[in-house]
Amino acid sequence: MTTPIKSYLKQIEDNLRAGNATEHTHRPALKTLLEALDPTVTATNEPKRIACGAPDFVVARGGFTVGYVEAKDVGVSLGDVERGEQLRRYRRALGNLLLTDQLEFR
Repeated sequence: MTTPIKSYLKQIEDNLRAGNATEHTHRPALKTLLEALDPTVTATNEPKRIACGAPDFVVARGGFTVGYVEAKDVGVSLGDVERGEQLRRYRRALGNLLLTDQLEFR
């Protein structure tokens, strides 16, 4: 049986193998993973802009926001992103934020 994580990693690998993937290429796989790990949530890619900016996903359960995801491209230094202005804004405003480069999750 294939787990949601194994399916996700295979999709990322397939995307990378194509040779033309960007950060946006991986978002359908990430949405599928988030929703497979907790079927009670809905992950919306490119939600409406909010006061602090535009996180890549909003994760909701029953109409209530439970968290946000900022997704970078594979290989982007999450340490550098964490020190950036965008993440400073998000951390101040968002109580539950996940940062990922598709392979590492913080």
